[in-house]
Amino acid sequence: MPTSARASSRTPRASTAQDDAQLAKQAKRAPYLLRITRRSDLPPPLLIIKERIAPEDRDDIEGLTNPRAKHLERGSLHGEGVRACLPVLKRILETVKDDQGIPLGLERYLSAQGLQDIDRNLPLDEAAGARLALFFRLQSKVKDVDRIELIGRRIAMLSREEAVYWLANVTTADPALRSWAISGLRLMLCGDSGDKRLPRVLERMRARG
Repeated sequence: MPTSARASSRTPRASTAQDDAQLAKQAKRAPYLLRITRRSDLPPPLLIIKERIAPEDRDDIEGLTNPRAKHLERGSLHGEGVRACLPVLKRILETVKDDQGIPLGLERYLSAQGLQDIDRNLPLDEAAGARLALFFRLQSKVKDVDRIELIGRRIAMLSREEAVYWLANVTTADPALRSWAISGLRLMLCGDSGDKRLPRVLERMRARG
């Protein structure tokens, strides 16, 4: 295949009304959602990860006659953090497929135009959702965008099982255990603030693609 043909086959196609309708349908039952939106108190773009809690897994349905699934926010990423981590975010979204195993091409929504959306929900499978939820939770309160990027790159390498396990630890109801898990895992992934070894490690990670 000619080089130009290979390049064009990798170019994300534009979203169509049919694509949007299909994504909206899948979003209703997906275990996680990635929401592209905006808020007046945060610099754009803003990404929010939400986990779907099935009616039978809810603990707040007492007195409800017809409980429905609900979505819990698991973390967010905004501003320069999003821009620094676009390659990582796209890599995670590239893995998401539909029920027939066909890639959904969600990475195309992280274009300059796509990130201007204020109301779009992208359906995620458990693996992608757990990785993004873990990443968004761990990068919270981290100011250095290089540390944020390193966290994202290392989490993108986790297996589905590893991501689910660590997400359970950093979202546990016990505040002490939750705090220890977040601080311990963050230290393991990106070191302490000001660590002079971080640029070298990050460049090595970037070189891997």
